Amino acid sequence: MKKLSLLFLVFIFSQSLFAQESIFVPREVKESIKKGVRTLDGVPGKNYWQNHSIYKINASVDVEKSVLSGDESIAYFNDSPDTLKNLVMRLYPDFLKKGATRDFYFGTSGFLPPVSIKYIKINGEKYDVSDTSKSVRRGSTNMFIKLKSALLPKNKAELEVGWSFIIPQKHPMRMGNKGNGDMFIAYWYPQMAVYDDILGWDKIDYQGIVEFYNDFSDYDVNITLPKNTVMWATGVLQNPKEVLQPEIVKKYNEAKKSEKVIRIITEEDRKSGNVTLDKEKLTWNFKAKHVPDFSFAISDSYLWDGRAVVTDSTASGVKTTFVQAAYNPGTPHFEDAAQIGAESIYYLSHELPGYPFPYPEMTSVGSRGGGGMETPMMANDGAPKSYPSFVGLIFHEISHTYFPFFMGTNERTYAWMDEGWATFFTREVTERYQKDVKFKYWQRMVKSYEDGSGYMLDVPLMVPSFSVKGGFPRITFYRRPGCAYMELMKMMGREKFKEALLNYINAWNGKHPIPTDFFTSFNSSANEDLAWFWNPWFYEFGVPDLAVESVKQNGDKGFVTIKKVGKIPTRIWFKVDFADGTSKEFNYSIKTWKNKNSATFTINAPATITKVELGNNLIPDVDKTNNTWETKK
Repeated sequence: MKKLSLLFLVFIFSQSLFAQESIFVPREVKESIKKGVRTLDGVPGKNYWQNHSIYKINASVDVEKSVLSGDESIAYFNDSPDTLKNLVMRLYPDFLKKGATRDFYFGTSGFLPPVSIKYIKINGEKYDVSDTSKSVRRGSTNMFIKLKSALLPKNKAELEVGWSFIIPQKHPMRMGNKGNGDMFIAYWYPQMAVYDDILGWDKIDYQGIVEFYNDFSDYDVNITLPKNTVMWATGVLQNPKEVLQPEIVKKYNEAKKSEKVIRIITEEDRKSGNVTLDKEKLTWNFKAKHVPDFSFAISDSYLWDGRAVVTDSTASGVKTTFVQAAYNPGTPHFEDAAQIGAESIYYLSHELPGYPFPYPEMTSVGSRGGGGMETPMMANDGAPKSYPSFVGLIFHEISHTYFPFFMGTNERTYAWMDEGWATFFTREVTERYQKDVKFKYWQRMVKSYEDGSGYMLDVPLMVPSFSVKGGFPRITFYRRPGCAYMELMKMMGREKFKEALLNYINAWNGKHPIPTDFFTSFNSSANEDLAWFWNPWFYEFGVPDLAVESVKQNGDKGFVTIKKVGKIPTRIWFKVDFADGTSKEFNYSIKTWKNKNSATFTINAPATITKVELGNNLIPDVDKTNNTWETKK
């Protein structure tokens, strides 16, 4: 038995070495593996750690002046083995100050003053925010604080910060004042940057395209607003009776238990002005635990719908999520938003990925401005005119609950680790609930990828996302990884793929997985090294392009040879027409290309082969001119 165990250990060790050599593992990751923080088995190491915070925020919004002012206390826990001599905080609204680094040209107007930092205290000591040469230094959207006393491992720092900023109106990038009392507020409070095992402090500035990378924290937030202005936010409302009229509270409580949509605030309620309690100022209290961010929306005119959806049923009870929609009257299709939101959450919980929705609430906001901005338990959606686009947008933003929020991925560096999944997951629900049969979601995704694939700015997915500029983020963050996940599922089979995805989620939810963790997790589930797939799809330049190389026939046997012209592999589909008027379709696995670039398939031919057509509009292929073979006439 001892000899057998030794052989088993040698096998496991050799497999780990093989996995390390088969895909490129950055030096920082190798160092983390040596320290036992991560592994090459797709699971966290025995020494895995991550930092976290507890936020208590008291803020108010001056709707008329478009100003948010606040005071916050942060308990920052250094769970790392490192002594921290500096802290890094994010000041996202500085994105619109003059001199900030941005991915877009905003013209010469609409810039705003930097965030006003009124005071900073750390462990009771004041820090001079005006002395930028010693203790506090500000960059584009980051603030760097040199600690007077180092923060030791397994200790915490108590921070107090007072701040204010102008809520943007001209350039409401991901957040802002939409006018008429409507606002979506995200990226708004001084926030601790991530300190992790790979890069230390995340010092990448927010520049507009790539979004966030945050630790999991607890929030207790109070926002003071004018009467009849309602607030929706990350977390759960703690004091509905202290802010809403009794009749609204009654409908709100009913909606939280109903499997049918309840119109909590109607147009009649708004016209009567009988929505909030009759006080000039009201303070809304929301709490959320173990989430990577906090955002909120406010309006004195939005309608409000809600219903519950069952996300899990076990012997210990039924788990539900409260699904809400807040929107301007007349916003196209949004009277269905709560229902589509519930259908989306049900699909995500029970079909793919098949993991119960991890948060107690979810709100979709529809308004006059543009849309497509997700935060935990909140989504700022616009107003798509077509019904399939509306369904797709609602689902896409809700699906981000899993990636990057629940899974804690680094969207700044690897945007494909969340946008690719949101692109992939959206297909079935969009096509299931579309009213326009001409709208073919996946066909459009594949065509979009084909149109951008192979150009100079179509870079490998492993290029850090903050480096990807111009018009190609859609290809790099959404289309290419979405197609990769589809090809991966077709290769593994839906059930095996789902099992692998759930293994990955179970191992890494609430943590910070990186690409190596994703690849090795799926390798473990598949019980094989998939480097032949990961490398071309994620690490290398290349395009998907299959071609009909030759067609031969010998009696009742046909021999169709397909060549992989492009570097990126895909599954194989082709149709063969015969002289007797019949035709047959053939499907072969992407595994065909594991060790070769050309493959010959033997088929039964009832008559002379007259035509072979390779590929379809659900499989990416950049060059269709080499996909058809016909007999010469």
